[in-house]
Amino acid sequence: MERSWDSPRFKSAELTREIKNIQKKGYTHIRLPVALSYHLQSNPRFLSELESLIRFTEKERLQIILCNFDSELNRNNWQSHSSVIKSNWLSVLKKISFDTKYLAIELVNEPLVNPDTWENILMELLPEIREVKPDIPIIIGATNYNSLYELSRMRPLTGFGNIIYTFHFYEPFIFTHQGTPWTGNQNSTRGIPYPFEEGKIPSLNPKAKGTSGEINLRDYYQTGNMLAIEDKISQISEWAKQNQVSIWCTEYGVSKNADPASRKRYLEDVSATLHKYDIPGFIWEWEGNFGIKSLIHHSKSTKGNK
Repeated sequence: MERSWDSPRFKSAELTREIKNIQKKGYTHIRLPVALSYHLQSNPRFLSELESLIRFTEKERLQIILCNFDSELNRNNWQSHSSVIKSNWLSVLKKISFDTKYLAIELVNEPLVNPDTWENILMELLPEIREVKPDIPIIIGATNYNSLYELSRMRPLTGFGNIIYTFHFYEPFIFTHQGTPWTGNQNSTRGIPYPFEEGKIPSLNPKAKGTSGEINLRDYYQTGNMLAIEDKISQISEWAKQNQVSIWCTEYGVSKNADPASRKRYLEDVSATLHKYDIPGFIWEWEGNFGIKSLIHHSKSTKGNK
């Protein structure tokens, strides 16, 4: 529901059916990305449909994160767009007027403003949200695309209660985003396996020559393994412990451009590492460029052939 360029229609019945399919796989926590501005503007029934969906997830005791995806927030428009973000969330939360035990909200996906500006925006948003929903869990990430490194430099907010901090994990980027056109020539090299294995690394795509992708591929022998993954995640875990805050990883995943065996191994390694540090993790995504729906089916069919 975040791809506003595909003109999606938010229909609770269709979403409920798909969520039931996900439940059958054993998942108990779901992050639902929603282009709030788009749906609020294009669909007069959006709030009613959303209310129906949340009533279903509450009945099923299914933890759901509602994440705001089309904020269009940047350093040039933050004053006007922060007001839009606030208005959208207040509209949503006033509609969901009943008590919720399994709903959390993620204010903005991957904010792209400087850290001081982001703190100013949060200090404007949080008091009004707390007036409407005093206890709802609020998920907050750092700037630079919910960067783990920016989060480690962030000062936790005080006085608002039930705040969960989040980061997104796509390391090593040269592997997880290989062949993705929206990340540019740096990731044009495809066929990169995980974990790193001598003799199986492809040649650099000529388009990546002179980009950070050239350096990242050169260093992949150091970054393409579970030890490197744990090194990064352990650091943010230590930050959370020192600051006595809750932390979730609301996105980790790998493009379908990687081979299925490498994708599965990577997701297992990140999942195991997050579990080791007691950090709840959400795979990006069920369907789409990073979708695991087909990966699950592939794994089952492979097992059936053995």
